[in-house]
Amino acid sequence: MSESSRKRGRPNIVGIDKGVGPREAQILRAIAQMEGPVTVRDVCDRMAESGYFAYQSVLNCMNRLVRKGILARTERQGGFLYRSRIELEELTAQVVTNVLGHMGGDLDRVVCRILDMDPALGAKEIARLRQKLQAKTGKS
Repeated sequence: MSESSRKRGRPNIVGIDKGVGPREAQILRAIAQMEGPVTVRDVCDRMAESGYFAYQSVLNCMNRLVRKGILARTERQGGFLYRSRIELEELTAQVVTNVLGHMGGDLDRVVCRILDMDPALGAKEIARLRQKLQAKTGKS
């Protein structure tokens, strides 16, 4: 476990260092939108709303996510059920923290750049983020 993740109290998910590819990210978002354990077919059906995804391709990605420790798999009547071992937001935070650790840079400058890069981020969203930061630090 890295020193930075130990300080923040986050579990270090095995496989984060290997990253999460675009298809894996799509699968994780689909799983996050569904409740409870899911099958590969469930995920394929959810992802079919935005285009065709081959069952075998989704299965391979989900098994890769199991090996990375991001998904858990349990056997059920000749098939498998999958569930996320970590919330999507927590995983995203770990990936960003990992990238910052490898690439360097100041967190405050990176966050400011992200805010500058997203034109859809309006004043209401920035105010909401400010409130969260103030609540976290106890400052008003």
